[in-house]
Amino acid sequence: MKQKKEKRITLRLTPEQYEAIQSKAEIAQMSIGAYVRAAALRHRVVVVDGLKELTHELKGIGRNLNQLVVLSNMGKIQDVYLGETMEALGQIYRQLRELAEQEKR
Repeated sequence: MKQKKEKRITLRLTPEQYEAIQSKAEIAQMSIGAYVRAAALRHRVVVVDGLKELTHELKGIGRNLNQLVVLSNMGKIQDVYLGETMEALGQIYRQLRELAEQEKR
């Protein structure tokens, strides 16, 4: 039995995105609307609390390491102690594992 579709969602796509969706819908022998509905409703969306903060920390570490590499390549520094950086990365890794374990439950 067909359900009455009363609600509408409007979204903007690049021409490339539209063509990719249209092509996939044709391969699946579905209308674009049916294909998008199926794709959107079959995938689970996972929201991980705390991931944004960890990502921010990782980006900061990455920027600092990049600056150290630049200074080293310029010959302005010779030796760098990265013990604290390794500890911070280890802590981030442990936090990511904890978040992943929470998601599995």
